[in-house]
Amino acid sequence: MNRTDAGRTSAGRDGVVLATRTPDRARALAEALRKRRLRLILSPLRAPRALTEPELDALDSALGGGPWEAATFTSVNGLRGLRAGLARLHAAGRSVHAEPAALLAGTQVHCVGRATAEEARAQGLTPAAETAAGEEEQSARGLLTRLGRAGAPGSVLCVHGRPHRPELADGLRELGAEVTEAVAYAMADWPAPEPLGGQAPGAAGEERPAESAAPALDRQATAEVLHERAADVVLVTSPRQLEALHFLGPLPEPVVCLGSTTVARARELGLAAVTAVSPAPEDLAEAALRARSG
Repeated sequence: MNRTDAGRTSAGRDGVVLATRTPDRARALAEALRKRRLRLILSPLRAPRALTEPELDALDSALGGGPWEAATFTSVNGLRGLRAGLARLHAAGRSVHAEPAALLAGTQVHCVGRATAEEARAQGLTPAAETAAGEEEQSARGLLTRLGRAGAPGSVLCVHGRPHRPELADGLRELGAEVTEAVAYAMADWPAPEPLGGQAPGAAGEERPAESAAPALDRQATAEVLHERAADVVLVTSPRQLEALHFLGPLPEPVVCLGSTTVARARELGLAAVTAVSPAPEDLAEAALRARSG
């Protein structure tokens, strides 16, 4: 999407929200914003990619350490990455399990956030615990708090991506658990050449209306939108995303942030912030509306 297109995107509308989300995961957010007379544009920045062969070997090695008393997932991507990795290992005759539900039969599954728990259920897993809206901003810290109250499991498979924050695995070790870490996906600049769990998106900046009904911008187009102040609200879900957008151009304030760490980083950058209650589309849209209203 070029600069001229971006200008037309914001013309004649009550408000434009720029969110750091990939097109395949933006449909519900676009609809929630539309109901509030806000239009969504996307700047994915980075997206999950499938594992390379050496990374798949490392996953195979980690999964050979089971069974585990518990398994933790901090995102939808972790579940999808594990499923994709297991499918590849099973097809190559390297794993007897083709699905996470088979690998983790009899294992307690713990999830960070509602979306992660919903993905687990869709894959045939039954979450034993999940962080709820408002509980430590649905974070790894919130899950640690829950597990600490209940008593830490003896052995845990921690599934995450690369890069990742070490606080969950380190916190479980501090609680006395024996932790196996499994990298199930990696982040890459969008559009990722080997995207996780779906078809490759179009060329950078190409619109994907069939998936999300929202235009997706590459970094250059994002910078142009920010410098032209064509977005009224910016929505970010991590400090890393916030830093990347802040580097590209001046951000409209207040910035909508998910989680206390993102809010803290916004304040360090001198930005006013509005906190979203949860990553649910309705909660993000409500936070965007508050930010738009000043």
